[in-house]
Amino acid sequence: MGRLLPPIAALAALVVAGPALAVDLQKAPVTPGLMPCPSKGPGFVRMPGSDSCVRISGRVTAGMDMRAGHGVAAAPVAAGRLAIDNRADTDLGEVRTYVRIGNGRR
Repeated sequence: MGRLLPPIAALAALVVAGPALAVDLQKAPVTPGLMPCPSKGPGFVRMPGSDSCVRISGRVTAGMDMRAGHGVAAAPVAAGRLAIDNRADTDLGEVRTYVRIGNGRR
């Protein structure tokens, strides 16, 4: 059966390997972040490596429906919505893709 390293040996291994890991992280390539697309409107960002601009938005509402029944009962009400708007310029003009997913009552 193999023998486990004593805690002091394991700590020594981490101390020796720590600076090597830090040097590797410094050499890692840096990817550019999201760039704003002010020409498409507020909230749009350009994804790295793409010519399209995307805006992701949504909302959540919650409350109590006091008219839920004929008695004094109240029913909780919750609703949410997620919207994704994608716009890209092409030779034929702007192409827009819009998806909205929601649930609950309005």
